[in-house]
Amino acid sequence: MGQRFQSGAFVQQCFAVHPLCLSLKRIDEEGRLIVACTSCRMMHHMAPDQVVARVAAVPVDGDMSGVKALPTAKELLEACLRAHPVSVTIRELDVIRDSVGLRCADCRRIFDLQVSVFESHQKS
Repeated sequence: MGQRFQSGAFVQQCFAVHPLCLSLKRIDEEGRLIVACTSCRMMHHMAPDQVVARVAAVPVDGDMSGVKALPTAKELLEACLRAHPVSVTIRELDVIRDSVGLRCADCRRIFDLQVSVFESHQKS
């Protein structure tokens, strides 16, 4: 097993230098967001405290009449990662404010996460 770093500095550097090399893999059983970097061969783990979802554009033909049980923002994010993981990308990352912004191109949803723990694992 490679080294483990409990700092947001590595993921911040990856996002600043080669953001297109970062890909979201999944949300693990502990609720951490797992991100892989193909350039530096690191796996970044982020534990979100809070997830907020919003829609970038509301469809005109959307039916707003029925009252439905709305999924939570975290459930929406998990559904996006299951249905179309390639479409979910990191749009913003700030380790000073402990925030990560994600965007789903297919759903046109934007997710804002408040992260409590950043952790990076060097692949061996």
